[in-house]
Amino acid sequence: MNLKNFRIKNHYITIIRRIVQITAFLLINYTIIQLIFSINTFSLNGFASYFPILQTPRSAISNETGILEMSFFQGINGYFPFLLIGIFILMVLFANRSFCGWICPMGTIQDALAAIPIKRKKLKDKTHQKLLKVKFFVIIIIILVVLPLGISIVNNNIAFYDNFRTNIIYIAEKPIGFFSLSEFLFVSFPDMIVNIWESGGLGPLFVNFWIFIFFMLYITIIILSVWYPRFYCRYFCPVGAFCSMLSEHSFLKISRSPVKCVGRYECGVCEKVCPKQIRLLDESFKSFSGNGECNVCLKCMEKCPYNAIMINFG
Repeated sequence: MNLKNFRIKNHYITIIRRIVQITAFLLINYTIIQLIFSINTFSLNGFASYFPILQTPRSAISNETGILEMSFFQGINGYFPFLLIGIFILMVLFANRSFCGWICPMGTIQDALAAIPIKRKKLKDKTHQKLLKVKFFVIIIIILVVLPLGISIVNNNIAFYDNFRTNIIYIAEKPIGFFSLSEFLFVSFPDMIVNIWESGGLGPLFVNFWIFIFFMLYITIIILSVWYPRFYCRYFCPVGAFCSMLSEHSFLKISRSPVKCVGRYECGVCEKVCPKQIRLLDESFKSFSGNGECNVCLKCMEKCPYNAIMINFG
């Protein structure tokens, strides 16, 4: 087949995914619907509360919180979140990371940034592999904060834990917030713009060293997401870190046909279009996940000129 003359005629996967993403974004950030259409959205409160995506409870747009944030919040208050963790595990086992690729509002925003007509770039493989570990360090940091706070509730006679809780009570209110792109876009950034506008200068940006560092970090992540699709998802998202640990054990798998697939040197379209920079042609024909990084966006399946990529369950 002459790939130069090859044109994808059928974009039904992308069209369906965009519809699902936009719908999910509006439902999860349901107050947008109320603001635009003056509709009472109170009935959506319970629906939005336990989606397995990273949301912030302080958002002016989304008044609810994701399942992981709720789990950590229970841990901080001395309760082990058996039910929430069980729901999270079941969702990943049965749906893989399709929530990341099809539902997560932060993923939708990053996909919108990646739609800007500009030449995409790829990191060197060694750099990419090293950066993939960053989100696991984020998880370790969060656990190191949450665990002592939970212990301080159960063993309130230990002075160290009491002091620890007192000193980081702000973090305790939103353990994932500091590492949340949602928190930045829907809370921190709007607040900072308002403060800068009211003060008439950039003073509010330099009030606290960490405020400045995190503000510049997320601005950088957003800018990089234009050239490197799903940059935050790849390297920083705490939810993505937990999902990647379970993804390879999911019943929902993507595979490729050893008969139809012609490999990287004759084709390689699947790797070129992958937003997560997964070298899927190095993986097994039976299933591939990029060590749990695959978002199940199905771009590879849609763009494959040989129809060699399939989705399986079991």
